[in-house]
Amino acid sequence: MIRYSLLILPWGSKSENRDMKHNNMKKNKIICAALCAAMLSSMTACGSSAPAPAETAAPETTAAASSAETTSEETTQTEAETTTVTEAETEAETEAETEAPKPKPEPQKDITPLRDVVASDDGLGADAICGGAIVNTELRDKKLMFLVENHFNAITIGNELKPDCMFGYHNAKPIESLLHTEELNGEEILVPQLDHSRADKILDKILEWNEENPDKQIRVRGHVLVWHSQTPEWFFHEDYDKTKPYVTPEEMTKRQEWYIKSMLTYYTGEDSKYKDLFYGWDVVNEAISDATNTYRTDTEGGYDSLSDDTHGSKSSWWKVYGSNEFIINAFRFANKYAPESLDLYYNDYNEQNANKRKGIIQLINDVKAAEGTRITGFGMQGHYTVDSPSVDQFKEAIHDYGQVVEKVMVTELDVKVSARFNGTKEALPEELDREGHYFYELYEAMKEMDKEDGYDVSGVVVWGIIDPNSWLQSRSNVGGGADGTLAQYPLLFDGDYQAKPAYWAFVDPSKLSSVEEKPTAEMKITKGTVTIDGDIDDAWSGAEDVKLDIALGSKAECSAKLLWDEENLYVLAKVKDDVLNTDSGNDYEQDSIEVFLDENNSKTGSYESDDKQYRVSCENKQSFNGEKCNADNMNSAAVKTDDGYIIEAAFKWTDITPAAGTKIGIELQINDASADGVRIGTLNWSDDSNTSYMNTSVFGTAELTE
Repeated sequence: MIRYSLLILPWGSKSENRDMKHNNMKKNKIICAALCAAMLSSMTACGSSAPAPAETAAPETTAAASSAETTSEETTQTEAETTTVTEAETEAETEAETEAPKPKPEPQKDITPLRDVVASDDGLGADAICGGAIVNTELRDKKLMFLVENHFNAITIGNELKPDCMFGYHNAKPIESLLHTEELNGEEILVPQLDHSRADKILDKILEWNEENPDKQIRVRGHVLVWHSQTPEWFFHEDYDKTKPYVTPEEMTKRQEWYIKSMLTYYTGEDSKYKDLFYGWDVVNEAISDATNTYRTDTEGGYDSLSDDTHGSKSSWWKVYGSNEFIINAFRFANKYAPESLDLYYNDYNEQNANKRKGIIQLINDVKAAEGTRITGFGMQGHYTVDSPSVDQFKEAIHDYGQVVEKVMVTELDVKVSARFNGTKEALPEELDREGHYFYELYEAMKEMDKEDGYDVSGVVVWGIIDPNSWLQSRSNVGGGADGTLAQYPLLFDGDYQAKPAYWAFVDPSKLSSVEEKPTAEMKITKGTVTIDGDIDDAWSGAEDVKLDIALGSKAECSAKLLWDEENLYVLAKVKDDVLNTDSGNDYEQDSIEVFLDENNSKTGSYESDDKQYRVSCENKQSFNGEKCNADNMNSAAVKTDDGYIIEAAFKWTDITPAAGTKIGIELQINDASADGVRIGTLNWSDDSNTSYMNTSVFGTAELTE
């Protein structure tokens, strides 16, 4: 994780050396802009998603077992301070002055405030939260702050209430001279100095707004008290020195109580000037593992080490305790020191995943069962991709969480571009329309679930205000992150501060342009039986050729044939691929073929018991996902050729008795790996959204024939 520290002087300020030669001044501006762009790219998604590999039914485009935040202190772009420098522009600067950039247009002032729609009886209720996330540097952007003040009734502070910021970003070690003793439960304990200045700067701005605008109050969500990431490693060690042994659980509990007490007393205590600002606080963040779907431990995968200053995936909390005791303690101490009016949340990503959902619900139930704890709600982070998760999965998640907590809130909503989008200017309008429709479907699902008896969808928080400032604009291996290859458009307002279709999805969906529905792909499968050995039997000659031609980043080519009998579905795939690689520990990133089956052809938005995902690599390694997927139900052979490989496989029927005229849901996919062992894309038959691993509605249809 990288932090950037630099002093940025507004160009043309009195601090500039006006006698500097023109070329040198230009070069400095270019360097400054480049550093600013790098700095911008590390704005973090607080607590974010990293869906697990396809076999665990989570998005395949991000690294599993990671969080979505970095350690950048102030990481958003402001209008006056940053610019984008292309290679062509850099070359031009050495020859002549470029034209001054055109001023950004004013935000629209004649459109309906988002807050008036979401926080209404026709939305999520008059008391609903309609929030947006901001960080310190954005306070200087008056146009952005107009959007905040006009459209949102709450903010989440993106970084400045996290432990690393509260410790002054001294992640390597605390300032020894500021270590001091404080009283806790009648005992003097040694503690580091807290630095509230960065958070207070934002809160003071909100207080000022509220005093001047009593009819348009803005409230605040606290984020976050206990988290494995963005907490300095030294906090867990003797003498606050990470080179020394870990402290005992008993000592760590004192430190934890001191920290939670200090934070909640300072911001929500009776004598705090901020006490009426906060509506809720994320007490614990991202404590469930993507790999195991149970508690996150100190042995999680990922590239981080416990010796690092801060961690992306591994938990030093677990290293100290070896149990969930610190989670129980967190909610116990939060209950002890927070006012009763403050909602206490557990917050996590990849929350729509059915397997991880079980782990999250277990955590919530463990907290509820402990003595002295209080938990009000669950925060569904909502770091999604267009069309993923499906709306059905989203609703199922709200339903399940609503069974165990009083409130469910979408706390960090942003939406990455779909696999269909190629990044071109020409394709952007259609992609924004597609995104708008997805936001609309999500919002309608929230409203529908909120109206059900016993459920309270208490609000929605969008993870940022304008697209260019989103943490998704840079490559990130953390949960819910983007790969950095395409610009992202994940929020409600664009870089010109204008409302996007995603905004109209909430306010007036009639303004959304229609999106052409892709027709369902169809094929016919002839009856026949073959032996699975890699040799091509004569029976294959009568099968229909099926061309896979939806290339989502893949350079491979593939044609397939399919047969069926009363026992099996047979697949023969011939793949042309100059580079074969199986080095990745993630099966879906190896060169392989995947076969997705929906035996009853129900095309639901999530997997049912009859739905299956089978994978066979070019080395004949098998993997699978689905309730009835196992090695006994598949047989395969792989043969490498001069220009690629051939896969021959059989998959047993488990839920239907096949007959001529039966229709099944099916998808065929090629995973294309680079020489570096990274999947560069997929080649598909029906699905152009890359969501078959979780959504059977994108499958094509096959009719079984004699």
